[in-house]
Amino acid sequence: MDVIVKLFGAEADAAGEPSVVVEVAGGSDCAAVRRALAAACPSLEPLLSHARFAVNNSYATDETEIAEGDEVALIGLVSGG
Repeated sequence: MDVIVKLFGAEADAAGEPSVVVEVAGGSDCAAVRRALAAACPSLEPLLSHARFAVNNSYATDETEIAEGDEVALIGLVSGG
């Protein structure tokens, strides 16, 4: 299935796009999406180990399953002041 991963900040800059479409098997989890992102967009690879996913507006773990039509976002490191 195709998963559209929304990107923000440094991750969007690294990819040169606000989102990336990756293909994963049905019933895949966020870990599979992370691997697919690294393969599809090598410039993201150094940022992926520190990034988290959000699925349908909730933070997710690498074990969180992704279903067809889920909204997936990659959330990079954020600092505030």
